[in-house]
Amino acid sequence: MTKRMKRLFWGSTIFLLLVLLGFGPAAQAEPEAAGPGNGGGSPAEKQAGSQPRYDDYARFLAGRPTPGGSLADDEKTAAWSRYAESMQRSWQRFESRQLKPMREWASKELAGVVTDTVFYPFSGPDFVNAYNMFPRAKTYLLVALEPVGELPEAGEMGAEYLASLQRSLYHYFHIDFFGTKRMKAQIAQSELKGVLPILLCFLSREDLRVLDVRHWLMRPDGSVAEQAADQEADGGPGIPGLRLVFQAPGAAEPQALYFVHLNLQNQGCGRQPHFVSFLKGFGPLTTFTKAASYLLYGPNFSELRQFILERSQCVVQGDSGIPLKYLDPAVWNLKFYGKYRGPLAMFSHKRQPELAAAYQNGKDVYPLPFGFGYHYRAGTGNLLLAARKSGENLK
Repeated sequence: MTKRMKRLFWGSTIFLLLVLLGFGPAAQAEPEAAGPGNGGGSPAEKQAGSQPRYDDYARFLAGRPTPGGSLADDEKTAAWSRYAESMQRSWQRFESRQLKPMREWASKELAGVVTDTVFYPFSGPDFVNAYNMFPRAKTYLLVALEPVGELPEAGEMGAEYLASLQRSLYHYFHIDFFGTKRMKAQIAQSELKGVLPILLCFLSREDLRVLDVRHWLMRPDGSVAEQAADQEADGGPGIPGLRLVFQAPGAAEPQALYFVHLNLQNQGCGRQPHFVSFLKGFGPLTTFTKAASYLLYGPNFSELRQFILERSQCVVQGDSGIPLKYLDPAVWNLKFYGKYRGPLAMFSHKRQPELAAAYQNGKDVYPLPFGFGYHYRAGTGNLLLAARKSGENLK
């Protein structure tokens, strides 16, 4: 029996004894209303026994105090205090240098973009950039190679665990993207086991209240199974993932974040037609890519590239996304931002003559007040906004 199963067993047993002895809630008492905005939380927030709520986990991992919360005692340790101070400093620098100018730019330049669903392939756990670009999206679909991970044990988020989380975020706070190889290695060598702790940290750092967290599994027949994240995932064949529900302050409705662990190569994604159907079910997509390793240039990801071109109402990307030659100006309105000086040296063979000519021509080229993707220093990045023309229907 696992620790979590033992905790749930003994928690349920003690609760039952209290009820039988008259110390539990009266049988006729009305249940507390669940759901967003009422202060009671969703049913999944009301976890058994003393299990912390998901939002308590998120605040703890973000280094944000939870006065009166279920992890308040854990926050009294010297390790957490040091971690919280360091996290606050790192986030403030990241916010000032990167996120604030990004939000201001997006509020003007992306104001007219329909963003019900944001599709972010090759994302890693980078929810922050997608959210700051498109804060009003109903759904965020992140797809990457990193493992999903699990909810940490409440008593096991000590100094070593917090140090692992801090190391995983160190480069991100400096360069604003996750390197896939580095990320996988750090997760494999740490207690994190996957991206869930990072996603929870990011949600709370954006001042979003976490309502629900589910392990998500798409079976080979296309059906989806979900399980509360405070339980061990069943596993089994299929595409694993997470579904997190959260709510912004003052928002009328909650939003959803999916993280899906899937290889998007033709031989991976192409053999998962049920997952493609799942994506199509969200309707028109806004596709967002950054630091995408220039994978959409070559034949191994041609099916994903074609899917994006056929199903996206809008594409926002750096030069590591879909090459300009595939974006037909008869179909797309194109706007260019920043500067194009070519790819990094290690990707020098991915230089785009068409993109260089577009920037040199200067038509529809505008400033970009922040770094983007591999060109993460302000004044060095480039960004392309492609909006489907009116009358050009999705396929």
